[in-house]
Amino acid sequence: MRGMKRNSEILLSQISDIFKLRRPEITLVVVFQAGLMVLLDQIMLRSGMDPSRPATMPDWTMFVLGMGCMILAIVWQMLYLGFLRTAATDGAKPQEPNTLLRTGRPYFWQILGVQILLGLAVWVVSGVLAILIVSATGYKQAESFPPWLMTLMMTGAVALLVKPIFLIPSFMLVLDYKAIEAFAMMRQVRLSNLGLLPRFYGAGLAVMAVIGIVVSLAPKDGPVYYIALTAGHLLQSLTILTLMLATVLFIAIETERR
Repeated sequence: MRGMKRNSEILLSQISDIFKLRRPEITLVVVFQAGLMVLLDQIMLRSGMDPSRPATMPDWTMFVLGMGCMILAIVWQMLYLGFLRTAATDGAKPQEPNTLLRTGRPYFWQILGVQILLGLAVWVVSGVLAILIVSATGYKQAESFPPWLMTLMMTGAVALLVKPIFLIPSFMLVLDYKAIEAFAMMRQVRLSNLGLLPRFYGAGLAVMAVIGIVVSLAPKDGPVYYIALTAGHLLQSLTILTLMLATVLFIAIETERR
């Protein structure tokens, strides 16, 4: 018990130091992701993917923007992975963006495959939850769900898959495990053995759910919507990064202790 308390104090101290000394890198990663998500939202809104609105964007424009978003997403993901990896190996030591890119590049393809599989798993679990909600309520189909209920459903799916979502990429980044090795290690770990992490996950998912509900209730036009959308993506990006950072540091601390 004393050792766990000591590790929790070390974890909180390291997170605090990283946020103080590596603030420019955190800002870069968070703003980059939030800007990318806002751009994707607008592309989906104007391409006709929203059934409530007609398409207002030519096909060629949508293609060019789609390719640009793909390139930006790759750059952001390398920065993101590089930040987490250097946080595990170098702690609060500041790093240049090109260092983050070089560090994150070797992990990109491995973790991308894991993220695709986890995304599919979240989609499947969300579908199961949607079926249960339809059978228990008066809704005839999932498409008729109000936006706030869709947000809660997605958050619930992430909560049910919280271990693989956070632990598998973290094992790969900290211990250089392959995906199969990280999955096997994840299965041996209980949430009760992760110190403060379950509380972090619970608080983080609650924050993300509240943000998603607030944004979903905002008017769909005008400056209020864009302010709410941008602020929501910034806060959600910061929350996810903080949860991943806490997981990576926890594994690094435990590995060093052993």
